[in-house]
Amino acid sequence: MNRQNGNETLYKKLIKHIKTEIPGFKIESKEQSRLMKFLSVALFFNKDFLSSYVTTLYPRVYVPKFPWKRGNPVSRIATLAHEYVHLKDRRRLGWWFNILYLSPQIFALLAIGAFWNLSWLWALLFLLPLPSPGRAWLEFRAYQVTAAVYWWLAREKINTMWLTLQFTSSSYYWMVPFRGYIEKRIIRAVEDVESGRNLPPIVFEIKRVLGVKGW
Repeated sequence: MNRQNGNETLYKKLIKHIKTEIPGFKIESKEQSRLMKFLSVALFFNKDFLSSYVTTLYPRVYVPKFPWKRGNPVSRIATLAHEYVHLKDRRRLGWWFNILYLSPQIFALLAIGAFWNLSWLWALLFLLPLPSPGRAWLEFRAYQVTAAVYWWLAREKINTMWLTLQFTSSSYYWMVPFRGYIEKRIIRAVEDVESGRNLPPIVFEIKRVLGVKGW
């Protein structure tokens, strides 16, 4: 069995595992989703939302289009493993996951109180690109798994500069304003992936599912 076919087998194993862990799990195409097209308008700050980003709304994962990443199973596995972290965190935390991920911008909804008192319009200030520690924490957990899969299957080190930009740019609505801080955290997390130390249980779960031996 060549490496490409072997990785396709690993992808199928990951799919099977997610279906077991996440009831109702399904992968859908953004091209065929009215909801995703609506969100692409609402998330105007991320110009690549429809064409490049994978989005998870429990229990579904929306990919840009089908076929998805044909000919690149390692990237497909790494991305799906990332989204599985979100799915599992959502199952574990329930609606707290949504609040953490969407905070503080979600509190702009309090502006509906302006129907009774115009002072509630101040809540619209939450729409500004304010820091989001909750979203950053959830994405950090998922991107560490992304880095681990690339390391295990391709001995490829994730681009830490690119990853830093995910946290500090419009990609995730400027969720971390402190570039130096998050860059150091990312570099340390990647080093932990390469050494196999100080890693959360979800990383070892994915490693076990993929049948990765050694480190």
